[in-house]
Amino acid sequence: GGINGTIFAYGQTSSGKTFTMNGGEEGKHPGLLPLSALHIFNTIDNAVDREYLLRVSFVEIYNEVVTDLFNPRNGPVKIRESRSRGVFVEAEEKIVNSFDDLMNVFALGNKNRHVASTNMNDRSSRSHTIFRITVESKEKTKKGDIDNDEENSNINSNDHKNSNRRLSNESVESTEAADLGGAVLVGALSLVDLAGSENVRNTGASGKTLREGGNINKSLLTLSGVIKALAAAKGKDVHVRFRDSKLTRILQPSLVGNCKTAVIGCVTPAAAHLDETRSTLRFASSAKNLLTKTSVNEILDDASMIKRLKRELY
Repeated sequence: GGINGTIFAYGQTSSGKTFTMNGGEEGKHPGLLPLSALHIFNTIDNAVDREYLLRVSFVEIYNEVVTDLFNPRNGPVKIRESRSRGVFVEAEEKIVNSFDDLMNVFALGNKNRHVASTNMNDRSSRSHTIFRITVESKEKTKKGDIDNDEENSNINSNDHKNSNRRLSNESVESTEAADLGGAVLVGALSLVDLAGSENVRNTGASGKTLREGGNINKSLLTLSGVIKALAAAKGKDVHVRFRDSKLTRILQPSLVGNCKTAVIGCVTPAAAHLDETRSTLRFASSAKNLLTKTSVNEILDDASMIKRLKRELY
């Protein structure tokens, strides 16, 4: 439908964030990522009047360095901002055509993620990851439409680079309203697997893992501070320190921009971690007070713009 969405899991290490987002390694217990992908492709299979293009990207924030997990050897990637795309990461995007194709691409990138063993977790995530699924759709060309519209009906992964296209974020009440004029609808789902906050006394971290844990805690503390500041502002225009962390900078559109955002608080039932559980619940309580405004993302080429204007006139 052209709406952006973000889901991220927050909590201490070993509380089940990665399991919640990705599911079990054997595939018996699917997480939000495979369930979301399955829902997307089922929806596409049942759509008879639209054609779709899906592309995915996968980035990691490790020790405050952003890396493309599809091409980790290329080194750090930059965070950019533009009027049309907002805040985004210069990462490779792969086109996927099926559920299996998407999951295989995810598994390929996930192998490059930084993990380590601690006293609390055999495979502790040492970085934050963002798996982004971008869906473009356009109504199929029908007989009687604008002449020579065949070229415009093809969805190209580089549509956002076409200088002849105009990006508009027009609020509409239904998908049917957004379809008028043959606009391309672009919606992105970002699935964020945060590394867990760590207590050195419990994890037994030292050396490299200790430094990693320090950077993880620092970025999560910044995220918590940003969300508290936004919650206290209650929708007012205030200065929030998004640039203090790469994580908050990338998540900025999800927290204040054109996006529907869900936060999952993961906790452990162990009494020994009561303080961490309380901290997670306080974080979730603040996050519930955030307000975001969503609108449909449309890309209109010249032919589609003319078609829409003609319909408005007649």
